This record gives sequence, structure tokens and C-alpha cells, in this order.
Amino acid sequence: MYSFPLVLILFYISFFSKNVFAGEGTYPLAYITGDQILKNSTHIPTGFYTFKHVETGKYLQFIDFDNQVVPTEGANSTVFNGTLWTVKWHGNDEYGGKNYSIHHLNKVKYDKCISTRWDHHRGLDDAAVMWQCEVDNITRNDIDFDIYPGFKGVYNESLPRPIHGKRHLEPRYINTYESIRQDKQQWLFMRADPSETPLWKNVRFDTETGENRMNGPLIEPDREKDQHYGRHLFYLVSGAHLWNMIPRCIYPQASYEFDFTPNNTGVTALDHCSFGNSSQLWEVTLWKPESFPLGFTPNPMYVDDQVESSRFLLWNAHTSPGTTILWWGCLIGFTFIVWIWHQ
Repeated sequence: MYSFPLVLILFYISFFSKNVFAGEGTYPLAYITGDQILKNSTHIPTGFYTFKHVETGKYLQFIDFDNQVVPTEGANSTVFNGTLWTVKWHGNDEYGGKNYSIHHLNKVKYDKCISTRWDHHRGLDDAAVMWQCEVDNITRNDIDFDIYPGFKGVYNESLPRPIHGKRHLEPRYINTYESIRQDKQQWLFMRADPSETPLWKNVRFDTETGENRMNGPLIEPDREKDQHYGRHLFYLVSGAHLWNMIPRCIYPQASYEFDFTPNNTGVTALDHCSFGNSSQLWEVTLWKPESFPLGFTPNPMYVDDQVESSRFLLWNAHTSPGTTILWWGCLIGFTFIVWIWHQ
């Protein structure tokens, strides 16, 4: 007959093997790959861009229904306001000053950012999704020009839709709002050819001021004449887990099913970054440069995790694993003390 403490210890071991050590885990060479990503990335002017995949010709688009970010299909595979994105610079030291956020307003003018989603079943960043912006949300920069007059995109019931099925919701989604880590909304533009510094027509980005500097006449954006400020090939690299896991790049594959978030939505897959892999390359076109003021106002709906102390005793993919392990260690120690005291 097993003693109670032994059974409890076996339960703890089983629990940690499934929750703490599941997934890919950290990458021991991340300090090398992270540094290489930064060296091969570059500054770009801030403004309004499109992202066209070099192999499929599909554009990264925003769909207002359920705030989707997916590669285009059919007639939408062109330049229009649904495929135009606002790109803002942040300049954090952690990223060598080369990190940017990518925004789009929905129909009610809420600022949404392309964000990195964490899959705590697989233990990695799995997709690019649209979430509320936690960076530079003091200004809502709507696109102030119509690059394709009269065309708003083609959407019908035959297009893939997010799958709403039965799912388990974590406590964080019950009448609460939680800010996500800002690095999940940071992106790096890694050059396809690191030996070349991309040049843009009549504009350059000034890292000292965080603003664009015009060095020539303004160019009127024109889709039909392919009139813009330049285009270059980049990998779109997530800033999340850059220094402790294998870097993740946006890959042009849509997904519509997911089982541990409060709502499923159309998202775009992430893949391990592989230099020289053209399936991860995007043609990035600057249609109009724009300088943006930076700043952040905290969301008043935010509920701090520290309020619920009991949540430290449960595994939560959004809290520190070290904190969780510490609390469980204390519980194991307390169990031993009680057992010895009763002997």
C-alpha cells in the first residue's frame, strides 16, 4: 500500500511532465539566432504598406468580421484598403532599435495589431492574430487615401469562416481583460539579402527622431500605375521569444480552428524562420510614408493577475513557469512537514 505522500509526489511529477516540460521549450542557441536576426534586419520608413507573398501572390489582409488576418483569396489578392497596413516604429534597445508594430482599424475604429499567439499545448508561438493594440494606441491612424476606389473586397458565405465549437476557457477569459506582453506585437523586417541596404524613393527613416525625412517630391499612391515609394523583400519575424526560442516567421497559411481561446478567428500561421526559404518571403511595398506620435494609454479594463493569489497554485500558460514551480515546491515541502509531524 502506497503512503499518501508518495502518491501525492507521483501526482506532482505527472502534473509537471504534462504542463511544465511540454512543448518545444527553450532553444540553447537562441542567443546566436536572435543576434543574427537583428543583424540581418533593417529600419524601414513608417507609413502604409502592403505585404505580398512572393510565391503565391497572396496579400496579407484584414477582414473586419471577427478581426481576421489571413492571406487573400481570389479578387482580394490585390492592393486595396483591406490589404493596406499601418507600420509604426518603436526602437527598443532589446531589438537593436529595429522593431515595428503592424496595425489596422476595424469598422468601429478600434486599433488592432498583428500579434503573436502562444499555443500552450504545443509550447510555441503558432500564429499571427489580430488583437487589441498594447503599443502606440494614443493615435488611431486610419488610411486617409483610397488606393482602389470603389473596391472594398469580396466576401461571401462560401469563404472560410472561423469555426465556433465547444472549447475550454481559462479563468483569464471570464469577465476579465488582460494585457498581453508588448513583445508579442513587435515585428522585425529581416532582409532577403543582408548585403544590401534597402533604399526608398524620396524618403528615409531617421532613427534619431523616429520620423521620416523626405528627400524628394511626394509621390501620389497609384495602384494601376504601380506608383509607390519602393518595395523590397523581407521575412516578417516575430519579436516574441526571440532570445529564448527558435525565431518564428509569418507563413502564408490560414487557420480557422483553435480550441483554447475565447473565440476562434481567421489567423495566419507562423513557421520556424529559415533563411533562404522563399516560402517565408514577403514583397513589402510602401505606398505612403507617415510619421506617427508614439505613446500608450493602459486599458482601464485590465485586471491584474496578482489579485487572485489562488491562481499561483494552478498552471497558467500566461504566468511565469518559475513562479508556478516555486509555489508547487512550497506545497510539496509543506506536505512532507505535515507527514513527518504525524509520524
